[in-house]
Amino acid sequence: MTSHRYQQIESIEVPLILQQGAAIIDIRRSEEWQQTGIVAGSKLLTFFAADRSSQPKEWLRQLNQLVPEEQQLLLI
Repeated sequence: MTSHRYQQIESIEVPLILQQGAAIIDIRRSEEWQQTGIVAGSKLLTFFAADRSSQPKEWLRQLNQLVPEEQQLLLI
C-alpha cells in the first residue's frame, strides 16, 4: 500500500493548489450537491451513504480510476 500525505488547508490556499494541477473530488452525497451546488471542475465521488455507511476499499478503487496516484487532490 502506498503512503500518502494528508493536510488540512485554508480556503485561501485552494486557487494556488488548483493552478498547480490538483484535482477536486467532491465526496458529498447527491442531496448535498443539490442544496449547495457542485464546485465547477470537481469530480463527484460520494464517500458516505445516506445511512452513514461507507465502502472505503471500493471508494479508493474508484478514486484511483479518476485521479492518477501522483496527482495532488483536494477533497470536499
